[in-house]
Amino acid sequence: LLNRSSDLSYLDVTRGRDTRVRRRTAFASALLAEEIGYTRLWFPEYHDRGALSSNPVQLSAVVGSHTERIRVGTAVTLLRVRDPHLTAEDLCAAAAFCGDRLDVGFGRGNVGGAAAKALRHLHKDDQGLETAVETVISVLDRGAEWIEPIGVPYQRWMHGAGGRSATLAGKLGFHYCHALFLNPDLDACVAQLETHRALAPPTARNAVALTLVANDDPAVAVLDAIRQPHFVNCAGTVADCASTVRNALRMTGADEAVIAELSRSPEHHHRALRAIHAEVVGR
Repeated sequence: LLNRSSDLSYLDVTRGRDTRVRRRTAFASALLAEEIGYTRLWFPEYHDRGALSSNPVQLSAVVGSHTERIRVGTAVTLLRVRDPHLTAEDLCAAAAFCGDRLDVGFGRGNVGGAAAKALRHLHKDDQGLETAVETVISVLDRGAEWIEPIGVPYQRWMHGAGGRSATLAGKLGFHYCHALFLNPDLDACVAQLETHRALAPPTARNAVALTLVANDDPAVAVLDAIRQPHFVNCAGTVADCASTVRNALRMTGADEAVIAELSRSPEHHHRALRAIHAEVVGR
């Protein structure tokens, strides 16, 4: 079972269904995740047809207004193409509904696909991105001439799969989540978590994120995994997926595990969320 000092959280990255159906399913999954006992719920930012959300701050506010215990956050807010002051305003609004359960998560990624050309004029280089992150945090903490400070405690996270993300997280004193579904190299993951630990304060946490497809019928799990645009870390039974989560925590020493369960059927997905949590956390 999961070590008592560790947590299990949920990242919703499924795509491909009708967008309206996806959003209703995501909302139901969020409420279920709180009922089951997941620690955090993360929403991504995608600019593509069939994607859950192009603005995870909006979804965080909606879900935050309908939950009481689970932490809610952005994984990630793409500041490469976003104005930092407007982003800070949106986060302050979300905090009004999430309270002290808001997790502000950034990433170094960029917009891809058809949206890349249309949004190219908003693109920031690495230095511009770091400046934007620092600006958002400054406005959240101290406000601006026309923006009130956020006014409640919140957590700061950096999500990534490479050395620059871990280094930036450590330098800024953020928590760090390493996406094993973007880079499944465990040695690289361990190295980046060590980099983060060396630079960040002792209170900073780190996490590993994995994609799973769990089904009583392994053939169905494999078929669902093949249909996904993401690399899938494990497709098989609940026991298989739980073992993958526990092994990732053991081998990396991470404080938390974040799972994205990718079953195509909402019924299978919700059953898997419940069963994986029971198998891994045991409570």
